[in-house]
Amino acid sequence: MNLNSPNIRTIDMLLLDELFEMGSGYVLNFSDRTMAQFFSEELNIDIDNIRYKVNGTSKAKRLRCFLNTVDKPTVVRTLNALWIYREAIRQQSNQDERVTNATGRFLELINRLNGMNRTGFRGGCLV
Repeated sequence: MNLNSPNIRTIDMLLLDELFEMGSGYVLNFSDRTMAQFFSEELNIDIDNIRYKVNGTSKAKRLRCFLNTVDKPTVVRTLNALWIYREAIRQQSNQDERVTNATGRFLELINRLNGMNRTGFRGGCLV
């Protein structure tokens, strides 16, 4: 459990809300059952665990709580899995991208969570 600062800054959570369509409590096209199944199959995580329901039981509230309480490598793994799922849905339904510079903004967030700055440097060393 992360007792220090949250993993995801408020401004970054706004991006995730937009990317994963979390504004009304949902996450993408998941039902409670399919979200639990996705987290179990893809990440071996029980997203229905009571510790992720601290701020409420909606899918979006559980995901936000989860992202701010687990370690950063788990956050990155989770966001990458959700991104792949999002893109699969978008491509399958032949939807245009609705979020301005979605890929670039998402990758910037992932890089920041991995400890890299915008130029690909981590602590002064090129990675």
